Amino acid sequence: MTFIKTIYTFLITLLIVTTTFGQQAKHKTKILLLGTIHFETPHLDEFELKTDDFLAPKRQQELEELTEVLKRTNADKVMIEKPLNQQRKIDSLYNAYLQNSYKLTVSEREQIGFRLAKKLNLKHINCIDVFYGMKHDSLVAVTAKDKNQLYLLKELGTNANNLLHEIDSVVKGNSITEVIKYINRDELLQRNLSLYLKYLAKVGAGENYIGAESVSDWYLRNIAIYANIMNQISPNDKYVILIFGQGHIPILKHLIENNDDFELVEVNSVLK
Repeated sequence: MTFIKTIYTFLITLLIVTTTFGQQAKHKTKILLLGTIHFETPHLDEFELKTDDFLAPKRQQELEELTEVLKRTNADKVMIEKPLNQQRKIDSLYNAYLQNSYKLTVSEREQIGFRLAKKLNLKHINCIDVFYGMKHDSLVAVTAKDKNQLYLLKELGTNANNLLHEIDSVVKGNSITEVIKYINRDELLQRNLSLYLKYLAKVGAGENYIGAESVSDWYLRNIAIYANIMNQISPNDKYVILIFGQGHIPILKHLIENNDDFELVEVNSVLK
C-alpha cells in the first residue's frame, strides 16, 4: 500500500508540474488595437468627421510624438486598414518611403502606419482589410418605410451625428494622442457599435430581417479582417499593432479577446 501510495503521489505531482509548466510556456501574441479617425475626407463612411489639416506642422509634430511612444512597444508587425489585394502596391510605396523617395499622403494608414513601421525598422507593413459592401443597405430604408420603422433610422442618424460632433470637438481641442485615447474608451466603442445593434438590427425583424442582414454584412467584414490578422501572425510574433478606423474596434476586440493565442493590449495602458 505504501508503494502504491508513493506512485500515486508521484503521478499527481507530475501532473501538477506538467500542467503548470504548460500554462507558463504558452506564448500569446500581444495585440494593440489602435482605433483612429480617418484623417482624409471624403471617405467611404456614411457618417464621418470633416477633419482638420493633419499635414500642418503642429499635427506632424503630434504624429512624431505618438509614433515615438508606440515605438517603445518594439512591435514585430504593424497592420493597417488597406485591402489585402493591395499588398503589392503598399509594399512598393512603403519601400519608397524607407528610401526617402515617397512623401506620405494625409491618410492615417501612412501618417501613423508607415511612420511607425519605419521607426520600428520593419521591412514590411501588413494589409489586412477586406471590403464587403453593405449589400442590404439599399433595402433598409425601403423596409423601414414599409414597416413604419423610419423612426429607427432617424434615431440612428441623430445618435451618429451626436457622436461625431462630440469627437469633432475633441479633435479640435486636443493632440492626436489625446484624441486616440478618447475614442478608444469603452464607452465610445460601445456607442459606435450600438448604432448597428440598437437601431439597424431591428428593421424588418419578425418578417424579412433586412436590418439584421445589414448588420451581418458589417460583422462579416470584421470577421474576415480578423481571419487575416490570424493568418498573418506567426508563432514568433510577440507584439502586433493594428491601426484601424474606430468603428471596427469593438468587434475586433471581442474576437481577439476570445482567442487564447492572443493577449489584448488596452490603448490607454500604452498611451499614458
